[in-house]
Amino acid sequence: MIFTQKQLFLGTTHIALRAESLYVCKRNPQGVATLETEVPYEEILPVKSGEHRLIPVNQLVLTGLLLVFLGYGPWREWLATGHTGFPLYSWWLILGVNALSMWIRFEQQWCTFRLQTAHLSVTLAGRPWQRKQFRALVAELERRTKTYLRDEYGQVNPLGFIEPQLRRVAWLHELDVLSAREAQALSTRLTGRRSTDTLRSMGQELDSPYLN
Repeated sequence: MIFTQKQLFLGTTHIALRAESLYVCKRNPQGVATLETEVPYEEILPVKSGEHRLIPVNQLVLTGLLLVFLGYGPWREWLATGHTGFPLYSWWLILGVNALSMWIRFEQQWCTFRLQTAHLSVTLAGRPWQRKQFRALVAELERRTKTYLRDEYGQVNPLGFIEPQLRRVAWLHELDVLSAREAQALSTRLTGRRSTDTLRSMGQELDSPYLN
């Protein structure tokens, strides 16, 4: 899965989900890579995402009122005489500059998407038409990471060293790759016991019974 986003004056952000890693590359408007990294799936979880909006409504209303005030005279003259002059052209120029400035700030400051992993944080423009694609990227990243970890580390061998495998099972359970029931089943397969907790009988501590 690939997610690409171009931002005016900032360049391009490219995110790709590869077979064993997450690839992120940011390039400036000249096409030079300013950030390029590849994070293995072992270092991804937990995955967090957010959509942040901070639109200055009062500032937008004030700007609109100021444009109306500046344009009242030139528009009144044009409606009365039918002639356009420098004041009206200047008003259109101011309107265009403000519109461009608002668009840039909308993309880069007011609305943003954020993708955060255990060792990486990426901020993107919060474009409404890319919201569905961004959410799909986050969901697919988490699903693919957990599937990879389950396939690569979710198998145990009772004939091998038990302690490292128990730590690996606990690690997968902590990352929510394995459910509590699955982690318990694997631990039981390794140790032959349902629980490693000690039992007390007649004031003495006893090991939990082994299963055949």
